[in-house]
Amino acid sequence: MGWQGEGAAILQLTPDGRLPAGRHPATLDEMHDLFVAGAPHREARQFIFEAFKIHYSLVRQLFSRGTLWVDGGFCTHKPEAPKDIDMVIIVDPSEVQAFNSEKEERLLQLLTLQGVQVAQPGATTPRVQPMGGLIDCFFALSTDVDALKMWDLTWSGVKGTDGKIVPGLTKGYLEVTW
Repeated sequence: MGWQGEGAAILQLTPDGRLPAGRHPATLDEMHDLFVAGAPHREARQFIFEAFKIHYSLVRQLFSRGTLWVDGGFCTHKPEAPKDIDMVIIVDPSEVQAFNSEKEERLLQLLTLQGVQVAQPGATTPRVQPMGGLIDCFFALSTDVDALKMWDLTWSGVKGTDGKIVPGLTKGYLEVTW
């Protein structure tokens, strides 16, 4: 399935507001059209999308080329407003071979961090997400077949109201490439 424009059909959501199974190439404009302009909770979604655009610009400053797999409540039309947008940055190993400590630090600032120790002695936080929690972002190398398979399975899974994966149900997610 594709998008209108470039001669492709319009991508349709399933009756329960999810992308059809599979990975769907998309541009930022297409993401905005389907998951902000044409979606419920437009104001909340616009706020998340603005954070996404800034985050995406920062990612592109670090990597000359790569791919984002984008998922989460943002990529659905659910009754409740999304809290964030989920993604994994996928790049060729050559993109990180020349990284210095400054670039490594900049990348860490763009990723979701877990089990973070805070400057105050003994204080920790279970999770820190970039852009004030509006982005949930992870990283994988394009040559790491196991990681890519894990992210594909994760992004394809459908969670129930209890937050657990529902066996036998699948959905799609977006792929943004630069």
